[in-house]
Amino acid sequence: YKPQAARSIKVYYNHETALNQEVTKVIQDAEEFVYFSIYTFTREDIRDAFLAAKYRGVEVRGLMDKKQSFGIDAQEKIVKELQDAGIEIIFNDHSYIMHLKTVVTEKAYVSGSYNWTASGTDSNDETIEVGYDEDVRKQYEDTLKRIFAKYKARQVE
Repeated sequence: YKPQAARSIKVYYNHETALNQEVTKVIQDAEEFVYFSIYTFTREDIRDAFLAAKYRGVEVRGLMDKKQSFGIDAQEKIVKELQDAGIEIIFNDHSYIMHLKTVVTEKAYVSGSYNWTASGTDSNDETIEVGYDEDVRKQYEDTLKRIFAKYKARQVE
């Protein structure tokens, strides 16, 4: 038990805090890697944070819902821009949705209900948890790596 760990987790509500800014702060602070999973992604500022991370030499990899990624023009555009920059995007391969909304770096994690959209930022009721607890952060990292490996292996078959 680490008493400081409890203080290193903060929950934010979108009608009190700009969730997109909290997500981009975590991405901007990454030095080694940024892994993400998202269902709906149309926010250009978050796209720009991923691109900037990639351009400064950070490994950036993502997991997205296949149907959702190719059903919304703005999301399709973001997927293409990320892929064109050399960011690996892996898609689920089943008929159900990939509904995770997570970012993890070597320093922190973000998870919650927040889709990276205008309505998720300004209108819906959404929360995120931003944490720096190493045990929880590592669990998110390991989970995303397992999911990446599962879908990537199926895409190769």
